[in-house]
Amino acid sequence: MHPAFRDRRWFGLHLAAWVAVGLVIALVVRGAFGASWPGALLFGVPLGLTGGPVALSAWYVIGSAGQAAGAVRPVVTVLVSALVASTLWASLGQAWWHTLDQLDTGIGSPARPGGVAVLVSLGVAGYLLAAAVYQLGQGAEAASRAARRALEAEVAQREAELRALRAQLDPHFLFNSLNSIAGLIPVEPARAREMAQRLGEFLRESLQVGTVSRIALAREIALVGQYLRIEQVRFGARLAVTLDVAPDTVDVPVPPLLLQPLVENAVRHGVATRLDGGVVRLETRRVGDRVIVTVTNPRDPDSRRGGTGFGLANVRRRLDAAYGEGAALAIEPSPEAFQVAITLPAEEGPA
Repeated sequence: MHPAFRDRRWFGLHLAAWVAVGLVIALVVRGAFGASWPGALLFGVPLGLTGGPVALSAWYVIGSAGQAAGAVRPVVTVLVSALVASTLWASLGQAWWHTLDQLDTGIGSPARPGGVAVLVSLGVAGYLLAAAVYQLGQGAEAASRAARRALEAEVAQREAELRALRAQLDPHFLFNSLNSIAGLIPVEPARAREMAQRLGEFLRESLQVGTVSRIALAREIALVGQYLRIEQVRFGARLAVTLDVAPDTVDVPVPPLLLQPLVENAVRHGVATRLDGGVVRLETRRVGDRVIVTVTNPRDPDSRRGGTGFGLANVRRRLDAAYGEGAALAIEPSPEAFQVAITLPAEEGPA
């Protein structure tokens, strides 16, 4: 649809432009043919307004010419359209001039030499100017559509990547949990049964959040708490948990199970390596428009237990897919402790 018909601002702009064209025509008629000002204005302004609908056709000509192959054919199409439209418009102008002359408006005889040529020239110039403006407008619209399609494709790609990463995370977590249960069965079957029950509750909850792209940070931390309670069945008093959650961070949306690999690592490669266990500490705080989530755990400096690096790599990729450069993951190891900090944008409300 032509922009003049779908936007009132465009319509107003067209109307103002063609009134201005009418004033230019009146000025030319006054200067070139010595017409009186009333006669020149009565001739120029209505004719300029009449040229508006004629020039609107340039939008459709530009649209169809742009689809033609080659560089010459579109130019020829626009020039021919400009000449035909201007000739018709000049003929209409001659008829209007004749009418005003009969009404004795002081415009003079329509048969004056050069009258038709002046009108055709003005018509061609106006038509080509309108075509140039429409060409720029259609180019801007095409660029906007292309940018929108590119953004939609990028969003779809990120969502697909997030689903793929989530699909990798679930089997990894389940393998670790079942491995822990299997280790308890021969020595403490009652605790293994309790751990299996808590694992079932956790998996039920994780399936519910798996259908959405974002959950509130408070719910994510509740899931972390469920997981840590599962591990406390196995470790008993060796595993202590400290949660320090700032109230102004609880509603910030995050990808579900984002923190899961971090607390898994804190238990598996931290607390489990020490005879006396230790404390897994999770802290959140808000700094301006950013939220910082920190997971800290003790570790045995002499431990040779190494991981695959899957957990941290998965978190890093999920952050990149969900936030791009808007999020970051920082690792701060020391001989006695290991700390991972995630920085996220403090977006409004969970999706």
